[in-house]
Amino acid sequence: MTDMWKGASCLVTGGAGFGGSHLVRELVDRGARVTVIDREAIAGKPLEDMGVEDAITFVHGDLRDAALVRELFAEARYDVVLHLAADPIVINSIRDPEGVVDSNVRGTATLLEACRLADAAPLFVFASSGAYYGDNFSPEPIPETQEAGPAANLYGPSKAAAEMIVRGYGKAFGIPVTACRFMNTYGPGDRHESRLVPRALAQLAGGVEYDFGDRDDGSTRLDFLYVGDMARAYMSAAEHLAGGGGEIAFNFGTGTLTSVKEVAERLSLAYDGEARAPLFRGVRTGPVRQKRLDVEKAQAMLGWTATTGLEEGLAATVAWHRAAVPAA
Repeated sequence: MTDMWKGASCLVTGGAGFGGSHLVRELVDRGARVTVIDREAIAGKPLEDMGVEDAITFVHGDLRDAALVRELFAEARYDVVLHLAADPIVINSIRDPEGVVDSNVRGTATLLEACRLADAAPLFVFASSGAYYGDNFSPEPIPETQEAGPAANLYGPSKAAAEMIVRGYGKAFGIPVTACRFMNTYGPGDRHESRLVPRALAQLAGGVEYDFGDRDDGSTRLDFLYVGDMARAYMSAAEHLAGGGGEIAFNFGTGTLTSVKEVAERLSLAYDGEARAPLFRGVRTGPVRQKRLDVEKAQAMLGWTATTGLEEGLAATVAWHRAAVPAA
């Protein structure tokens, strides 16, 4: 870690969300001056949960509002832009694919255009995703050199398209850019019950059937990354850019595959010591879905490595949920 953050002016898009709020806390703790823009009102409480709502400047708005975004850049000079704003909910990309593509792609382009027109281009860190690589069925780690792949929904392609636009602006206009491709992130503050961990905790707290529906048969194996490690990854990527680093994309994950069924089982034990049998009602029609990323480049070039294991991370998430969401 360096001291580049003390006094640095940072714009965090999507900073009122789950991952964004953890990143904002890290930045504030390091002495950065932080502006957050988010289309969700601050009343959503993640920033309040982090205890930083009074330490930042908050702007309620949508990145697709070009006039608003340019006004932000007219009023302040940003040293670092950390672009997390997106619609990350997979089911939304099935119900409203056009809306998700518009939000994730046009919002990114609007933000980059404001960076291009700024008196001095900021460092630009883009929150990409392991979904960039599309569907995957091999347990082998995926390197950054693998091309974007097709997927069963529009979330991954929308992130891949946005990442290509980030690269294009970087190359065409000399903006220092990098992309962070993350695996499944979990941790305190996540209330999106369409995702595995929040759904499990909501059911455990509600005392209802431990049922995960028919989207999976429980065999899918993924890499689960703790949100605190994700926040450090963003900052490490920005520090690399500040030092003149030229790598365009980095993978971040733990390198360990765990089935969604096992995660649900471990959550049950962490919650109250009871070994519930989670219900996964999906029917497997092909090979097991598996995805983990090769993180050797991030370890070698950024000095970053995941430091929170699954057991520790789930325990911290359970503790937060117990305090924040009273049981039925």
